[in-house]
Amino acid sequence: MLIIDEDLIEIDDLVENIVQAFSCFPEVEAYRHAKTKFTEDEILQKKITQLNENQKYIAFRPELRALQKEINTNDKVYALRLAENDVQAILSDLTKAITQSISDNIYVDENLPLKGGRHERHHGHHG
Repeated sequence: MLIIDEDLIEIDDLVENIVQAFSCFPEVEAYRHAKTKFTEDEILQKKITQLNENQKYIAFRPELRALQKEINTNDKVYALRLAENDVQAILSDLTKAITQSISDNIYVDENLPLKGGRHERHHGHHG
């Protein structure tokens, strides 16, 4: 059973402060902007829905592979992926800072797709 004490309440307040500060980062604002442009593009969303509904047939239907390539090279999709990667990098750095304060041996997954997709164990320094 969780015992609520002053330390837990203080941690909860600090987490709330971190969330508020995080939401003000320019990368987060860029992500929100990219996400809005992505979701408001009705034609793009219809194409994505069509591709998702036919996911198991992509390997067999050239028109679906072409649609997949079109979606993957779409400027709004690309901008959203870049923005997501930037936000993930900030979260990764924050996670490393928190885990380092506990132990250098805690595993932090830094599998950022646009950073090379590597997995690292944080050892108290940036590599």
